[in-house]
Amino acid sequence: MKRARAVGLVEAMLHRLDSDQEWPLPLVRQVWLFGSFTRGATEPHDVDVAIQFDRDERMTQAVVHTVFSGGNPYAPLRRALAGSSRGLQFQFEDAAREQLQAEGTSMLALWERGDTLAQALGVLHSIAEDPDAGRAERHDMMDAFEGLDRYIPRQVRAELIGWQQQGAITVSRIELPDAPDDTDLLTTPDMRFAFRRWGDDSPLRRAALAGLARMKELQVEIDEIELAGQRLPTERRRAGQRSDPRWWINWKWQSYQSIPYCLADGAGWLEVVQPTRTRPLNALLIQPGPEAAAFRS
Repeated sequence: MKRARAVGLVEAMLHRLDSDQEWPLPLVRQVWLFGSFTRGATEPHDVDVAIQFDRDERMTQAVVHTVFSGGNPYAPLRRALAGSSRGLQFQFEDAAREQLQAEGTSMLALWERGDTLAQALGVLHSIAEDPDAGRAERHDMMDAFEGLDRYIPRQVRAELIGWQQQGAITVSRIELPDAPDDTDLLTTPDMRFAFRRWGDDSPLRRAALAGLARMKELQVEIDEIELAGQRLPTERRRAGQRSDPRWWINWKWQSYQSIPYCLADGAGWLEVVQPTRTRPLNALLIQPGPEAAAFRS
């Protein structure tokens, strides 16, 4: 987008912080800018914004609710800061911000509770435009990460690359189509019960169904799949037949450090990157490499 539009989006956010005291805006403590916009890029892809905020009881309840239902616990805060506009990319987790800083990302302090609107606008307008500014050098990258790297922590990227270089895994990127409306994946009461951990409109439910539909295309038996840390209630498992999983479907990089050990004997790991309700579902398909057996315990 043009830089003038990016500046306008940040100005609008600052005006909201200055004038609107409805929840959850009073929780915001500090705001930083980082990325290509702060380096003066004339056409930044978006504006990266880091937010530090207090967690009151209402916010804590929202976070707990989304653990079970999926979704984004920070959606109310994002809407309050950005309205319906796109173009602001928020980082709400303190640990993620601190990790970025540890990796050398420069953070520009834009606003802090107690600052006046004039002070914050002064900081914003002091950022000089630089026609030569572009994206910062990105570390620990491969083609499969392109465009998804903001959702894959650098440590995870580094370990995946290392395992691939060792020959333990191969990594490719795919887009998952949604499971068809008439899917037979939920025809049994037990399967429907297993999916009750996610709400009907949860992005995690959507990711789970799309992942299982992909497994069906690959002719993988449901008995062989571990879905988000749980085995599925198939007839064979209910009859007492037990077997180790050979496929894993996950998101949010849960237990990712077990990937090479799982694939020493398993067939694949499908990591859905940043599940969403409506946008395309991108996933990394991770499969055993030629030296996968080296990780066999």
